[in-house]
Amino acid sequence: MQDTQDSIHNNEIDLYKFFTILWAYKLLIILSCALGIFLAGYYILNTEKKFTSIAIFRLGQKGTEISLSQKFSQLTSLSGQSQPTQNTMKDMITGRVFIEKLDSKLNLQSDPYFNTYDPNAVEPIWKSLVKRAIGWQNSLFNVQELIWQGIVNQYKENVVQERTKEGSIKIMVTHENSIRAAEIANGIMNEIITSSKNKIDKDQDAQLSFLSNTLAKSLSDLELTQKNLKEFTMKNSAEPLQSFAAESSKLIILRENLKRTSELHDAVAALSLMMQKGTKSQNNYLALREQFPIVDQVEFRRILGQNETINTWDWPKYSSVSAVLITLSDRKIKLISEIKSAQIEAERTGLAVEAFAKINREAKIAEATYKVLMEQVKAQSMLVGYRPDRTEVYEYAFPTIGSSAPNRLQALTLGASAGIFFGILMSCLISLLRGVYNSKTLLISGAQAQLNISIKSLRPLVDKNLDDINKILMKKPRSALRDMAADIYKSGTNQIVVTSSRSSLTGNHVARALAGYMQSDDVKIAIIDFSSKHKLLNTDDQKLSVESFVIVENATHISVLMPKDGLAAIELISKKDFWKTTQSLGSNYDLVFLCADNDDAISLLHALKGQKSFHITAARTNHTKSATLSLMRLLLPIQGLIYD
Repeated sequence: MQDTQDSIHNNEIDLYKFFTILWAYKLLIILSCALGIFLAGYYILNTEKKFTSIAIFRLGQKGTEISLSQKFSQLTSLSGQSQPTQNTMKDMITGRVFIEKLDSKLNLQSDPYFNTYDPNAVEPIWKSLVKRAIGWQNSLFNVQELIWQGIVNQYKENVVQERTKEGSIKIMVTHENSIRAAEIANGIMNEIITSSKNKIDKDQDAQLSFLSNTLAKSLSDLELTQKNLKEFTMKNSAEPLQSFAAESSKLIILRENLKRTSELHDAVAALSLMMQKGTKSQNNYLALREQFPIVDQVEFRRILGQNETINTWDWPKYSSVSAVLITLSDRKIKLISEIKSAQIEAERTGLAVEAFAKINREAKIAEATYKVLMEQVKAQSMLVGYRPDRTEVYEYAFPTIGSSAPNRLQALTLGASAGIFFGILMSCLISLLRGVYNSKTLLISGAQAQLNISIKSLRPLVDKNLDDINKILMKKPRSALRDMAADIYKSGTNQIVVTSSRSSLTGNHVARALAGYMQSDDVKIAIIDFSSKHKLLNTDDQKLSVESFVIVENATHISVLMPKDGLAAIELISKKDFWKTTQSLGSNYDLVFLCADNDDAISLLHALKGQKSFHITAARTNHTKSATLSLMRLLLPIQGLIYD
């Protein structure tokens, strides 16, 4: 679990480390940014410049033309016709028909910026070889069509139409010649205005012609309906509706009479049947009255010649009943015949009413249509005569002073951004390859030492002999040396290893300064420099010897030792008795400083691995590699760090 957390922690991006890399290589980033700006400037100066001219105008689409168009739309909708959908302005000015019309005025075919066709162009060799390999056969093309396709494509790329927030039309034309760009922009604007005005005039004339033709047709329809109405009146009654009403009333009366006659006939028939059976009792009369209530009515008694008083009833003679029955039957047949005749006459008058209503309705519609169209033609004729030009030009296209492409600010910004990005990328790459510490914080964190001292306090002691170091320390003691000496004494070891990794101070410098501070009457110190750069001992010189070493420099209680026989100190680590040799110095000295630099320091630490020693190292930001410091710490833990 701990290993997983450490892996996740190691995979996280350390922003502080990233920013230290940027700060460490700030000069590289600045130079890269300057190079990007320089290249962007070179691109601006050597790239073909393009100029954009702008024309702004508004078409006369408000006022008379719109109102006429609206009225015309209403009329055409009533007549079952619809207006065609108009193309948008963008489709119009980018269409080939418009471009060809524009070419007659601006001569785009002779403009090399638009006409990019080169009859002498030769295909690249590689392209010819590829075509030959795959068996590609070049087709014969129409040269004029190729020219026009190139002009149309170039035109669409360099001519832009936009709408402003206020609804005006903006035409933007890009060209390598500013004067030509302004000329084309103004030409497009004038062509749009002229085409729009001609279209409006043509539409108005077409509307007026349509209204005139419709008016003539409506007049013909009106005359025809009036003629039909006259002929109908001559053939039929002038008021067919009254005749239809009279016939309808007559038919209603006849039907009512037939109904009454049928009731009387049924009652008399029942009475005749009852009298034939000889049943003339009061109960029979009551049953007859209940079945035929008309029996008690005056009309029924009157036709039978009976007393009209309802309270009394006398049975009539059978012969009278039979005669009345025959009379009612004849009357019933006659009424049915009259009803049929009246019904036929009513239907005839109804058809006449329908025909009259249709003719009258058509006459009124024709008259109303004629009046409306007459007024519309009058108004249209007046409006067509007044055709104001409501087009407004807000800005003519003028040759621009500065080029629109390449965009200087954009190019410089892009160049600077690319330079900064490239500088950051190179900084990260160089930092990764070098593997050094870019800040003091990272260096201290990598050393993991208990005591961290800045190199500033030791600089006055560099390159001084032992006597001078003693004098300087007597005048101004160094607190950093005091703290380090305390830690050495607490460690309980008499062997101090002083290493340096790409630092401005060598291990010998640090050992001399620390020995100068720690020497006393009770403390004798020996210093052995294992660096390869140290001068070898001259065998002709007579020096005092201590064990396997000779004293090459001595000051009070400090002795600088070197191996006998002119050997380099670094060669001792390969000897079999190196351990015993270093330990034997403990009988003569209280403290023994073993110092080495860079690769020699790694060799010395390898030889001393496992021994009880106090390890002090000097490191420098932007020079000391993290891998080297980690190896030194692995071989011998670092108790003291002197950083630069």
